Amino acid sequence: MLEKIIAFFMSIITFFASLFGINLAKVYSFEDVSYGEHERQVLDLYIPEENDGTVGLILCIHGGAWIGGDKSAYTETAENIAKDYGYAAASINYRYLSDDVDMYDILDDIEAAVAKIKALGEEKGVKIDKMLLTGHSAGGHLSLLYAYSRAVTSAIEPVAVVDYSGPTDLTDEEYWTNALGEGTVAQLISWATGKEIKTTDDLVTYRTEILAVCPIAYVATAVPTVIAHGEKDSIVPYQNAVVLANALELVGAKYDFVSYPNSDHDLANDDDCEDKTYSLMVEYAAEYLK
Repeated sequence: MLEKIIAFFMSIITFFASLFGINLAKVYSFEDVSYGEHERQVLDLYIPEENDGTVGLILCIHGGAWIGGDKSAYTETAENIAKDYGYAAASINYRYLSDDVDMYDILDDIEAAVAKIKALGEEKGVKIDKMLLTGHSAGGHLSLLYAYSRAVTSAIEPVAVVDYSGPTDLTDEEYWTNALGEGTVAQLISWATGKEIKTTDDLVTYRTEILAVCPIAYVATAVPTVIAHGEKDSIVPYQNAVVLANALELVGAKYDFVSYPNSDHDLANDDDCEDKTYSLMVEYAAEYLK
């Protein structure tokens, strides 16, 4: 009888919580967990306590031109994903580009973080076996590049990507006239590749090395992809998104391209497109993380 009374009152509490938008779902929380020795090698992970022993992961990767930003940009989102949708969700930091850190080092960081996430799930008796990656700007680029190029060595299988405003082809000369400016772009590409890039002529000289850190070079092994990009983007050329979409089309890969006609890099001026992209992410997660 007591159990029935408790269950009755819990149902009432749950009803009113949902009425006021309060989510009572419980999650296992792992915050500021180290996955390496560097201070930037930390992550936050949330796993729904109610699960059938196997869950998919949504991995959020922050932007910031590979030299800034923080996992805190997605921490609340990750926790809400775990509560609202029943997926594991994580937000990670990674080492910034510098004289000592190139793009391959950042990909190694993501790989190490994914391995740590898998191990943390196992600690709770949960198998995390599939992963959707998402991020904005540099985070979108890293999501694409990791999913397309590191699937064989990844501890959790990448099965989909939702890319917001991510660079896809750094050989595009339009970067040199964008909001970041020629000097900053040259430095970023130099750090990313380990080559000294100073002029647009170097984009030709080191084209192979530059393409090696670009998602466009790996479309043959692409996973299903959502591309969201502003037609007025002043940082990452809109043509980058078009080129990726065309390349995915050419190889027969699954993709959806949401073009934001009124938006700059932050995708802030097209609410209908924002809703469409969010709906696509929910659909991709439901299809590919099952």
